[in-house]
Amino acid sequence: MSVQLVPLSIAISPRVRPVLESMAGETPDQKITNLLLNELRRNLEACDKELLDFEVKYGLEHADFARKLAAGKLGNEFGYDLEMDAMRWQDLITERKHWHKQLSQLRGSAA
Repeated sequence: MSVQLVPLSIAISPRVRPVLESMAGETPDQKITNLLLNELRRNLEACDKELLDFEVKYGLEHADFARKLAAGKLGNEFGYDLEMDAMRWQDLITERKHWHKQLSQLRGSAA
């Protein structure tokens, strides 16, 4: 399967060009792809760390947390701190899926 390249013209400032040229990759496309992959991995790692922080804080995985929260076993589910944690935890799960999708898309185009 061949990848169809779409021409894109971008201006690179003189201070950025030598840094970009020193990056891994043979072509500008490969260099930019590598930079994007690294950034996406960093975003995913930060997300995973925050997810782990919630698992450690509550001693539960999200599915168990959600069940116990709905059953009222964690206290007032509408209490500010608990509600904020529940919303942030759910947001992180959505964010993690987003970063995985972006990584898969970029890896697929790099193949």
